[in-house]
Parts: sequence; structure tokens; C-alpha cells
Amino acid sequence: MKIGEAFYATVTTVTKGWTRVQQKKLRDDARGERALERYLRGTGREPSIKDVALEVMPDAYEKASGEGRYPAHARQIMYQARPLILARTDKPLGKDFDQYFTQTLLPEYLRRHPEEMAAWDVVYDARGHLKEPHTSRVISLGTVDVRAYLASARKSSLGDAATIPPIPMRYPTVGPDGRYRHVLFLEKEGFNDLLEAAKIAQRFDLAIMSTKGYSSVAARTLMEQLPGIRFFVLHDFDKDGLGILHTLRHDTARYQFGRRPDVIDLGLRLADVKAEGLDAEPVFYGRTVRRALGRYGATAQEIAFLQGHRVELNAFTSDHFVEWLERKLRAHHVTKLIPDTSILGAAYRRAVGLHHVNAGLADLGRAGQAVAGETRIPPHLDRRVTALLRAAPAMAWDTAVARLAADADGTGRKPDARTALKRGGDGAQGWETTDEKSPHPMKACSVMRSESVEVVNGKGMNPGTGPNVCPDPALGRDR
Repeated sequence: MKIGEAFYATVTTVTKGWTRVQQKKLRDDARGERALERYLRGTGREPSIKDVALEVMPDAYEKASGEGRYPAHARQIMYQARPLILARTDKPLGKDFDQYFTQTLLPEYLRRHPEEMAAWDVVYDARGHLKEPHTSRVISLGTVDVRAYLASARKSSLGDAATIPPIPMRYPTVGPDGRYRHVLFLEKEGFNDLLEAAKIAQRFDLAIMSTKGYSSVAARTLMEQLPGIRFFVLHDFDKDGLGILHTLRHDTARYQFGRRPDVIDLGLRLADVKAEGLDAEPVFYGRTVRRALGRYGATAQEIAFLQGHRVELNAFTSDHFVEWLERKLRAHHVTKLIPDTSILGAAYRRAVGLHHVNAGLADLGRAGQAVAGETRIPPHLDRRVTALLRAAPAMAWDTAVARLAADADGTGRKPDARTALKRGGDGAQGWETTDEKSPHPMKACSVMRSESVEVVNGKGMNPGTGPNVCPDPALGRDR
């Protein structure tokens, strides 16, 4: 082999990779730049979608949350991450990328970076509820609700129950009268936490109403039965979003309005998408979509756009969404509610009276704490409570304690038989005494009138009508 040919072969072999990369760069400049970058770094591996997603996650969260000012829904973070990912990889994201991102990639990033995650406020939709027994407290199983519940539980102390809370000063209302004139309707529940953080309901005196998808018959019944209320609707700009808006304004096979509610479309519409610079995502509908969109009131331009694209409300960053929504509400003259002078006067008088009552409650609370501190705890209180709960399984333990305390004279001593019988007549039955020589010891359980229907010895009874029953009479005897 000649020297020239050998030199050419050597150079060609050494620069083979470089040549391939340069050719790729000429065919596709964007792809070529990334490939060249990898080659110069000494890596020939195309980064995976997962690699890139985890790399851009901090930037996506910062943008979605308005630099940490507001909570960011997982889907909002996904919308901000998607263009960053597409700019760094040539691989298609796939039709289920939103689920993959919110349910796999984002949780994995949060697990890998617990210190960073502590400063983030990432929220997911509530899926289900927890209801406490006896208190009727219901907790939605969403990120913010669970966080608040756990914080309250940690701060709570079972020993802090001796104080008397003041009567709330808020004027009592049920329904819109004196409380709100407008309702903000959202087709999804994922924005509730953001609306709460921005105090939209409080600052505009808005009721917030949300559904998961199309409104139920109950939701439309409520809207119809609230005359004089304006309903401002927020929805995605897609076939279903416009369909949800349409069902709030028109009769369907399942529901026919007797009185059509005052429904105002706040968006999203194509004009909003263009004005706010929101990113669209590809979508495929069947052949009938044009007819459905026309029936829902879409313009010709909107129909053309929606045949291949859609835009979710989640395309907004949190701060952008709040600013846009406030502009919309102000454009429709949504302001704070101030009731007429008669209600204002009644509220003023009530507030003066409550200030006086609450001052007295504070004094009563201190006196009650003094009495409570001097009270002798009855012997075997746990056994007495257990006996009551066996007789009335639906009763709460603190209700049982209150019943027992109601039959004491303030010192923890049991009353005489006459006092016990007298108190039994007002629904505060409790310790029932007999002569110490009687073969039947004092009973520490009874049916309490405050419970609606209770089970005694396995049988349902109307409260207060049946005999006093103690599953274990020996539990009631002082030893």
C-alpha cells in the first residue's frame, strides 16, 4: 500500500465517527448539534426521555409554580417540562406521556431529591375522602388537604380541652343571600388548591364549584335553583371542554331546565390560547367531531384548530393562570358583596352582643377550669366508659365521659338515687345507684337519649325508652 493511501485510510478510520456526526448535522441541524455535543463529550448514547425529564424538572417546577409563589399541579409541571424535553431529545413522547410524567417521572424525582422537594408545593387531585367517626369531619385525599389535616393533628392535644371556644363572629348564612352573587365553575378539581392559595373566593366573594368532567344532574339542579346568580365557567379548549359548557346551557336527555341559569363562558377559547401564548398538544378525533363542535358553538376557526389540537387549563403556569383569571373576573365586574343596610345593622348588633357573650364565656371558662381542676376522678372510669360503650356501641367515648360527668355534683361523687332518677328524666342518664345492700349493684351504663337509635344487647331501640342495661354489672361497682 502506498504511503498516501495508508495515510488516507488511517485518517478516515480515526475520523469516521466525526464524519458521521457532521453528515447527520447537515441533514438535520437541530439533531446534528445535539449529536455533535454528545460526541465531543465522549458519549454516543442518546439520552432517554427519563434522563432529560429528570434533568429539566427543577426548571419546569419553577416555571409552573411562578417561581414558588403558588402550588403547582403535577399536570402543570408536565406542560412546562414537555417543550424542554422535546428540545433535548429526538424521541417521541408517546400518547400516554402525561400519565408517565405525573405518575412515574415526577414522583421518582421527588423521591431522589427529598431536600429539594421539601421546598416544593406539588399537588395532585383529591381521590377519595376520609371521614372521622363522631366528628363528621371529612378530609379530601388530595395533597394539600392531607397536609393540612396531618399538621392539625400534630398540633392538636387531647389535654387542651378545658377551654371554652368563643362563638364565631361571622354572620350566619346558608346559601347565596348575604354571602355571594357569583359562582366560578371549573370542569376539573385540580385548581382548587391554587384558587385557595390565591384567595380568589375570598377576594371576589365567589363560590367555587367543580366537577370531574361533565356536570351531574345534581349540579345542574343546584344551578337552576339559584336564581340571580351568575355562573362563570372555566374549561379546557377541546371537544369535551366545549361540551361541558354546552350542557350547562342546554337541555339534555338526562336533564331539562325549567329555568336556564345565567352561564358565562370565561374560556378557554381560541382567542385566549393565542392571546396568552399557550402551548397546544396534538389530539385525534373521529369524523363526527366537526358536527359536535358546531353544535357546541365553536367558530369555524376553532373547529379547524380543534380537529388536531387541544389546550388544557393546565397549560397555564400558576401565576399566569391567577393573573388571567383576575383579569377575566374584573372584566365582568365581579366585586366584593356588601349586603343592604338592614342586614349590616343586624350584623352589627349581633357582633356587639357576641363580643359581650364571648367576654363572659372567657370568665366562665376560667371558672370551669377551676372546678375541673378540683374534681375527683371516679374510680374505674375506664371500666364505666367501657360498660356504656358496650350498651351503646354507636356512642363516642367522650360522649360517654360527658354522660358520666353530668351525673356528678362537680366533685366526682356519685349522686343519690333520687338525684340520679331526676336527671334521668332530662336525657342525662348516667350512674344509677341502688342501696349498697341490694343484690343489684350500681349500673354504669344506660341508653342515652341524645343518640338517635342505639343497639342494646344486639337489638335496636328508640333512645330513652328501653331499660338500663349493663353487659357486665360488676363493672359499675366501686372497688
